[in-house]
Amino acid sequence: MSMSKLFKNRGGNNRSKKGSALKSGLFLAWIVLLFFDLIFRGWPWLQHNIGGLRFIVNFTLSALFLLCLLYLLSFFRKRWIFILLYSLLIGIPVLLNGSYFLVYDKFISPSGFNIFSESPAMVLTTGAANFNIVFLISGIVFLFLAGYLLRRFTPRHKWLIVPNLILSSAIFIFLLLHWYSVSFFQQSSGAFYESLTEEVMLNRQKTTHLHRVKLLPVNQNRQQPNLVFVVGESQVLSHMSLYGYPRKTTPNLDSLYVAKKIVPFTKAVSIGNKTRLSVPYMLAGLQGPDPNGVFYQYPSIFDYAKVAGYKTLFISAQDLRWGHLDQMFDDGSIDILLDGNHFTSHVYVHKGVDDLVLLPKIFDHLQQNGSPFLLVVQMDGSHYPYNIHSPDSLKKFLPEESPNCTNAFDNTLLVTDIYLSRFYHFLNKTFPGSYLFFSPDHGQNFGGLSGHFNDNFTPDVFHNALIAFPPDGDTLTFNSLFKNRNKLVSQADIFATLLDLMHVTPQYQIDAISLRGNISNNRLVCCSEYMPTFHNNPNAVVIDSNLNSLYIDFSKKSVTDNRNGRFFRFNQLPKPVLNNLLQRLNRKKP
Repeated sequence: MSMSKLFKNRGGNNRSKKGSALKSGLFLAWIVLLFFDLIFRGWPWLQHNIGGLRFIVNFTLSALFLLCLLYLLSFFRKRWIFILLYSLLIGIPVLLNGSYFLVYDKFISPSGFNIFSESPAMVLTTGAANFNIVFLISGIVFLFLAGYLLRRFTPRHKWLIVPNLILSSAIFIFLLLHWYSVSFFQQSSGAFYESLTEEVMLNRQKTTHLHRVKLLPVNQNRQQPNLVFVVGESQVLSHMSLYGYPRKTTPNLDSLYVAKKIVPFTKAVSIGNKTRLSVPYMLAGLQGPDPNGVFYQYPSIFDYAKVAGYKTLFISAQDLRWGHLDQMFDDGSIDILLDGNHFTSHVYVHKGVDDLVLLPKIFDHLQQNGSPFLLVVQMDGSHYPYNIHSPDSLKKFLPEESPNCTNAFDNTLLVTDIYLSRFYHFLNKTFPGSYLFFSPDHGQNFGGLSGHFNDNFTPDVFHNALIAFPPDGDTLTFNSLFKNRNKLVSQADIFATLLDLMHVTPQYQIDAISLRGNISNNRLVCCSEYMPTFHNNPNAVVIDSNLNSLYIDFSKKSVTDNRNGRFFRFNQLPKPVLNNLLQRLNRKKP
C-alpha cells in the first residue's frame, strides 16, 4: 500500500471516529436529561411508581418526544439562538416543574398557569419560600452538560426534520388528549408545555373549566352526624340477592335487611351509563342532560359540607386522573383527596386497589381526622374483567369459565357485600350516629340482545342498587327512608339527603329530593350521556315510576318508546317530559 493511501485511510478513520463522537452527543444529552428528570423525584417516589405500566408508557413516550425535540434543536447552529431555544423549551420548564414537584409531589397543572396570571405575586412569594438551592445548582449543571453535548452533535440529514416533526407532534397530541396520559409520569419539559396547552384549550372551552360558585356561610349545627357515601363500580341490582337474585351474592346485607337495619330502594336510577357521567353529577345533585356544562359552576357536596363545618374526604380505589375526575372537585373544598395511585403503582382504568385491602386504610384516615366528617369513597367494585375483582379466597361461584362470565361477576358482589357490612359495623362501633349510603355509578349487561358491559341504556345499566344504612337504633330515620323504598329515585337524591342530614338548605337549584322527604308517584328521572364530562353524546333515557323508558336522540330530535319500539318526534313528547328536558337543556348558570 502506498504512503498516500495509508494517510488517506488514517484520515478517514479519524473522521469516522469524530463523526461517531458527534452522533453520540445527541444521545448523551438525551440520557443526561432523562437521568436528571428521574433522580430529582427521589427514590421513594420512583420505587412506588417506576414499575407501573402507566408510568412506563408515559415516560417512554415523553422521552421519545424529548429525543425528537433535541434533534430539531441541533439544527440551530448560531449560539445565541440555540441557547435561547434550549432554555425556553428545555431548561426553564425542567427547573420550574422540578421545583414544583419537590414541593407538591406533582408537576404544574393547567390551572397553575391560570393561578399565576391571576396572582403572580402570590405564586412568586410561595416559590421563594420553598426555594431549593441544591436542586437549582444541580439542575443548571445537568442542563449545561446536556446543552454542551448537544452542541457537539451536528445533524447531517435535513430530510429527517419532517419525520421528526410528525412524530413529535403525534406524541404531543396523544399525551395532551388521551386519558392514559399523566403529566408527572412524563419528562418534565414536555409535561410543562402539555399543561400550558391544556390551559389554553380550557380557556377556549369554558364549559369544561371548573369555576364553582361560592356558597354563603351557614349556621353550623352542633349535632352534626358523620356522613359516608360509597360510590360503587358496575354492581348490578339484578344480581344481588338483596333484590331477589336466587344466588346468595349478598348474604350479609340480606341479614341486615331482615333485621331492619338497612333500606334498599327498589327503583333507583343511575344519572349516566359511564363513570365520568354519573359520579360527577351525583356529587353535585344534578341530572342530565347538561350540554352546556353548567355542572362545572354548581357547588358540590364537598362545598356544602365545608361551609357546614365538616371535614371532607374523597378516597378512591380507582385512578381519579382518568377523565380528570380529580380536577372536577379539587377546588379547595376537599381536605383529603386520595386515589388508587396513592396506595399502589399498579392502578389502571379496569382495576383499582382491592376494596378489602383499602378498607382498613380508610378506617385509619377517619380515626385520625375525627368528627364531623363527610367521606365519599369510590370502590374498585365489579368492573370488567370481572375475575380480577375478587380474591381467590372469597370466590364461591365456580368455575369461572372466562374473565367476564356470570360466576366471575357474582363473585365480585361477595366482596361488595363484605365491604359494606364491615363499613356499617365499623361506623356503628367507632362513630355512633353515622349515616352510610351506597349506589354504584352504573350497571352492566351480560350478553344477549342487551350486549355486554355498559354502552347503552338497558335496565341492567340504568336500574341501580341504592341502599341506605341509618344509624343503629334510629327508628325515626329508618321509617322515613323505608316509606320511600318503592318510589322512583335518582342517585342525585343522595346529595339532597346528605344536605338534609346536615340541616343545610341548597342555595342553588338541584335535581334531587331527599330520600326522607315526599316523593311523587308521577316523578320522572333521567339517565343521560349528554354531558361534557364524557364526550357530550346527545342521547338519554327518561324513566317513569314504572321503570318504563323513552330513548331520546337529541341530534335527530327523535324519541323511541322502549316498551314497544315506537318512534316519534321530540316535540311530540308528553308535556311533563318535554318541559323537564327543556328545563335542563336550557339550564342557566347559577
